[in-house]
Amino acid sequence: MTDLTRPPEPTGPDPTTPEPTAHGAAPGSVSWQLPSRAESAVAPWPPSTPVARNSSSRLRHTLTGALVGGLVGALAAGGLVLAFADGGDTTTVVQPASGQAIVTRPSTEISRTGDVAAIIQKDEPAIVAITTGDGPGSGNGGAGTGFVITEDGYIVTNNHVAENATKIEVAFTNGEIEPAKIVGTDPSADLAVLKVDRTGLPTVELGDSDAVQVGDEVVAIGNALALEGGLSVTRGIISGTDRIVDTDVGSTLLGMLQTDAAINPGNSGGPLLDSQGRVLGINTAIANPASAQNVGFAIPISRAKPIIEDLRLGRAAAFLGVSTRNLTPASARELDLAIDRGAYVAEVTAGTPADDAGIQQGDVIVEIGGKEIEDSGDMQTTIREHRPGDKVTVVVDRKGERKTLDATLTERPEA
Repeated sequence: MTDLTRPPEPTGPDPTTPEPTAHGAAPGSVSWQLPSRAESAVAPWPPSTPVARNSSSRLRHTLTGALVGGLVGALAAGGLVLAFADGGDTTTVVQPASGQAIVTRPSTEISRTGDVAAIIQKDEPAIVAITTGDGPGSGNGGAGTGFVITEDGYIVTNNHVAENATKIEVAFTNGEIEPAKIVGTDPSADLAVLKVDRTGLPTVELGDSDAVQVGDEVVAIGNALALEGGLSVTRGIISGTDRIVDTDVGSTLLGMLQTDAAINPGNSGGPLLDSQGRVLGINTAIANPASAQNVGFAIPISRAKPIIEDLRLGRAAAFLGVSTRNLTPASARELDLAIDRGAYVAEVTAGTPADDAGIQQGDVIVEIGGKEIEDSGDMQTTIREHRPGDKVTVVVDRKGERKTLDATLTERPEA
């Protein structure tokens, strides 16, 4: 991860990755490996080479485990943008679900400068600065952001903010500091729910990220760089939707919102707000500022809601047992498929509900429980809406022929 307290110093090429060309594109072919955690990851397309993770404990004002990579090249033909860590913490692969942004209405706008102040006044009391361990720069801690979703003290943040933390404190904007405990985490979705022993807390309003489109204005509020003096506020637009962000810690984040609102280490877990101050996303990842500017990613709140609710209530998540990837017209042609929508099954884990139901590698899942599946994000969200023990029908396209299979979902295994 880049130390943003000063200009980044030049570093040598990462020995595990191809050296970029003058235009940023990595020459030569690359190899790939299927994710080891079934259903928690989407196989990248085209395949990419992972980069080894480096320790960030010695860097000041950075969040241990924050998802930071360097944007280094674009393959225009496939719509693929590759980003990898140059001496940083993660590999990131970003792929749009389709070749162009879909615009169906005028963009939502923050019409007056004063409206940003109204958003801050509405939401900032419910946004907290999170410190883990002894804080950033200590070698055994970090800093992030969270937001309160219930008056009795449930707080949402990223898993990579809270994971492995033996001590967590949250600071409210009125100066009060409270210890927090972890209620639940989901590393595959990079989400965590914390709890503080308080009542009567202000809360944020959760919006509808399914309705967002490129060009909508947004505001990010968070504990950027763990700076003294309070939370930081930045403004921008939604610059992309349905991004796939693949990290080297074994998870792939689906349907991510891309924004040009400035996001920095310490913003992780904080809210990305719409023009009405409603939470559209959870700020999670950024491209390395040494290689790219204003490229940040947020988990869409509509897809996060069922996960957050499961974590808050201590409910086990349902599990099917497949690793999938999105289809594009180009990848569908290359795979000689009859359709170009759905969740392409890259791997079926042995002994799982998918295996027992007869789902095969190469199938395209197009429907689950009567709900149409457009991509891998739809599949993951739909499975999340069910409980372990539920029996669901899964419709797959297998070499142009539709097959209806029955699967009995189980509990998601521990990572």
